[in-house]
Amino acid sequence: MRHNNFFFERISNYTILLFIVFIFFIKLVFMILIQTGFLKLSFGGGSDANYYNSYAEGYINVAVNSWPVILRYLNNLGLYSRELISYLLFFLDIIIIPLMTVKISGLKIKDNQKYYFYALLICLMYPTLLFYSTDVYRDVFMVFVFLFGCVIVKKCLSSSNIFMFLFLFALSVSIGFILLDLRPYLGYAFLLSLLLWRISFNKKRIIFFCILYFLILFLANYIGLLDELTEYRAGFEDGGGGSTLGLNFSNPVMFIPNFILSILGQLFGLYVTNPLAVILFIIETIPFLFMFIYVIKNIKLADKFIRFLIIFFMLYGSVWLIGNDNLGTALRLRFYNYFAIYICFFYILRLKSLSIKKGH
Repeated sequence: MRHNNFFFERISNYTILLFIVFIFFIKLVFMILIQTGFLKLSFGGGSDANYYNSYAEGYINVAVNSWPVILRYLNNLGLYSRELISYLLFFLDIIIIPLMTVKISGLKIKDNQKYYFYALLICLMYPTLLFYSTDVYRDVFMVFVFLFGCVIVKKCLSSSNIFMFLFLFALSVSIGFILLDLRPYLGYAFLLSLLLWRISFNKKRIIFFCILYFLILFLANYIGLLDELTEYRAGFEDGGGGSTLGLNFSNPVMFIPNFILSILGQLFGLYVTNPLAVILFIIETIPFLFMFIYVIKNIKLADKFIRFLIIFFMLYGSVWLIGNDNLGTALRLRFYNYFAIYICFFYILRLKSLSIKKGH
């Protein structure tokens, strides 16, 4: 059986490494320009960092999540400065998050050098994640916590020792509650996935589960279980919250068509409104789409951990794709969906590579 010969496999490892080094230094220069005030950026959710900084320094006393509480705790210890935290988040973005993604995918530089470099490159190329590392936003920290949770879950599900399994499972649950404090539906999706990872997949079951999934969402919306989410979504357009899809979820009969349009517009980036959206679609969404299709085509190779990630992908996406209608906000809400697919893709790619080597 011949291994899939993707076009990107023809590029030499040295060339990929040069791209990695180039992007690394471009991002470094970008960060320095931002921090020194030579470059000003305005993006969706731009006021968040000002709020977090104000809470950390004691000017505001209402915490909307645990991130400003963490910042204030650091400030009380004398360890907080807006610039320092920004640089730490930037360090997570350019070093820690790419390396964690590679580790979770099971890639090793000696055995899977090309895939190893490509995984690093994909993470480093993520432009939206870079923006949220230039100030005291919570998003990069949440991606780090999510990936750390994935490391623990992977070790947990591969453990054959019952005591180690229970210890790691308890640790995974603890991380889920940390995510719950940072963003409730992110934590809920992580925790529920810990309970549902036993569900197995193949191509036929994927079709069945998709039909069942849409049916359950339709019924849940019809009887009013999703009213809080749909009402929150309506607030984006009523409040003039920037670029929106303008989908009306108030009609239960149109819920599924509107939900599909929301998936296409927000998760898959097919609602292009300006030149920046085109750039983000090319850099972020096209690689994601390719990986997403590859994962679905090879779903039979999904083990316990990949099933956990796929279930998380669906549960987490279900909430924000129904509740959010701001296209700028969608760019950061989809971080976890994208990284889940990145990991699944390289994880499965490595498994296929190993099976071919054993076949020879």
